[in-house]
Amino acid sequence: MRIVSLVPSLTATLAELGLESSLVGCTSFCVDPPGLARRITVVGGTKDPDISKISLLMPDRILVNTEENLASDINACRGLAPVHESFPRSPDDVPGMIRAIGEFTGADAAAAHIAENTARALQSLKNAGIVKPRKSTFLYLIWRAPYMAAGRDTYISDFLEMAGFRNALKSLRYPELAMDAMVELNPEIIFFSSEPWPFRKRDYQAFAAQWRLVTGSRMPTLFKIDGKALSWHGAETQRTARSLQLWIQGAATTAPEIIRPALPDAD
Repeated sequence: MRIVSLVPSLTATLAELGLESSLVGCTSFCVDPPGLARRITVVGGTKDPDISKISLLMPDRILVNTEENLASDINACRGLAPVHESFPRSPDDVPGMIRAIGEFTGADAAAAHIAENTARALQSLKNAGIVKPRKSTFLYLIWRAPYMAAGRDTYISDFLEMAGFRNALKSLRYPELAMDAMVELNPEIIFFSSEPWPFRKRDYQAFAAQWRLVTGSRMPTLFKIDGKALSWHGAETQRTARSLQLWIQGAATTAPEIIRPALPDAD
């Protein structure tokens, strides 16, 4: 089989399904498995794949995502090979998506195993959120200049709500937000994602200074969070569910550090 994946999270998932040797093309953002882009052909980015280069690879399976890839590119891929198009809006959609990818690629048994473990991890997270609810309101920032946040109708927001948090933002998808609008939402927690914008210490400091200038009041708690963990649907989903569960149960020191204070006084 010759597989091209135009979705980083699905490239990683294919490898977990034992199909790394079948991958012949991926995007420049496909960083898992490490070094894959040096071993197979990079066909461009998620938004600008080189369709002619994909054609030369003679794929017999192509994986795309409704949101990450442009409709025109997806349609062009359909003219080259069978295409699997996914768009999980919630972590709950992931087990079914993994099973569907297994059927699409002939890796049914491996997919069933990962899907079952993912469903269990998600249920355990929900149970933990019920037993030890936080109910803290949050904003999850994905971009700066302008600031953009994850709205209610997103995979990211749904994951955090499973863990007992509540999105302060009622808007759908990824709206732009001015500082005064964020202040008005009055979130208790602000998460700064590591991707697509790689928030750094200077960004947290600038945000805090601007917040205090506008309000003159106490800051929300600021956390930096692993954007890959919260937005890469697929094999990553079960690991994130387990990490979030450990964090809300107060055992974060034993979990991968997907959430950490952004500033020394944000703990």
